[in-house]
Amino acid sequence: MLETVLVRFLGYGVFWNARARQYFRSKALTGIIHARQFVWRSSLKSVPKSEGERLVERRVSVFGVPVFVRRWRREKYRVALLVDEFFGGWDTAIGGYGALARKYICQFIPNEGIQIDLLLDVHGGAGVQQKLVDQTMIYRLPANTLERQEWLDNQAFDLFLSIEMTRPSFDIIKEYETNAPLLYWIQDPRDLTMYQSRLRTVDRLKDGDWAYLNDVSIWIQELIKQKRVLFISQGLSLSMIARGMYQIPDTLPIRDLANPIEIEFDYKLDDPPKRNKIIFLGRLEAQKRAWIFCEIAKAMPQYEFYVLGATGKGRNEVGNTKTLEAYRNSDGSAKINNLRFTGHVDGDVKNSHIKTAKLLLNTSIWEGIPVSWLEALSYGTLIVSAFDRDNIVARFGTFVGEVMGDGTDEMSIKTFADAIEYWMTHDLERSATAQKAIDFIRDRHSIRAFTGNLRTEILKGIR
Repeated sequence: MLETVLVRFLGYGVFWNARARQYFRSKALTGIIHARQFVWRSSLKSVPKSEGERLVERRVSVFGVPVFVRRWRREKYRVALLVDEFFGGWDTAIGGYGALARKYICQFIPNEGIQIDLLLDVHGGAGVQQKLVDQTMIYRLPANTLERQEWLDNQAFDLFLSIEMTRPSFDIIKEYETNAPLLYWIQDPRDLTMYQSRLRTVDRLKDGDWAYLNDVSIWIQELIKQKRVLFISQGLSLSMIARGMYQIPDTLPIRDLANPIEIEFDYKLDDPPKRNKIIFLGRLEAQKRAWIFCEIAKAMPQYEFYVLGATGKGRNEVGNTKTLEAYRNSDGSAKINNLRFTGHVDGDVKNSHIKTAKLLLNTSIWEGIPVSWLEALSYGTLIVSAFDRDNIVARFGTFVGEVMGDGTDEMSIKTFADAIEYWMTHDLERSATAQKAIDFIRDRHSIRAFTGNLRTEILKGIR
């Protein structure tokens, strides 16, 4: 817009301090937009389904008096996906939410009636930035609240779909005045009483305390009162946490919608043969406590240990790298003979590691239902973990009980080691459990089931 170009030149010669200049520009832009809207305003909004499928309405007013109203039928419903990463797309972090967005939602959900656009974050400047990645248009929105509101108004999104609610997503949506519904996908609800109490036990390195979720909870409760939010969840245990966090009444259903993964349906257990190999699969971040995995490798030299993952981009890379300095050389090689660091792996390389591993080890202080669990089980790789959800680990491996603190004390390492040793020395039981795990994943987590279920929930949510 003309005003966003204009304000770029404001402030020079008046404010040489960058922060002061940015503040001045924001105030100037707000004033310019208010003045223009007083004289002339144009907005687009979606029309309720009851008045016609996929209708939108353009309204133009001059000095507050409507001078033009027009309705038309657009080709597709427009859904705004709120997520702060896109699995490396547009230089974003590589994580579970981004993988879900890029590999599954944006790849399989759009069809002849549904369009998915991705709202990434608030970039801090003026104007909207956009980039096409894998046929999905990604947007970074302006810092100015009024400018952001006006842009969102003119997109006329029929529905917002949120993968949990990260801080960048909340910054986009929290002040936006709209009647559009929100479909909230519960993935990893962090009840602060539960999460922060565990986080405080860790000394080596801590992730953020997620205190902003207090504000999210209040906001969600208001949407519930307005009947503008619907809930879906990837697990029953997660739904129970979310009901407490957001005070979701029992009368409001939380529909089951399992996360999808790519499933190799012609895979046969032990082809290729399983080795005495244990893998860690995930980002190398404080929450994951990868240093415990390294300590276990040191304590069990008879087995192979592979760390599949890298430090998340923009996620305290220096601090997270430092936690592994005792186990990893500067060139990325391991200081322990039976330990390997592969860096980030994906596709056939990642699957090859999973297929040949007998166990996936999860050492996190907190988890939702990680995609890594599902990927491992799809190839009959059992789980040994200090966290469990929906009894997945207890059914298909060993839940060793929660391990607090840094987890490197002798008793904690022995707890993990005993579980590992059991599965490594009971091949018949491991193989039988592995086959049950494969069948479970194929029944519940297929892309086909996910695609049909999520499209159904999206269309239900659109008013």
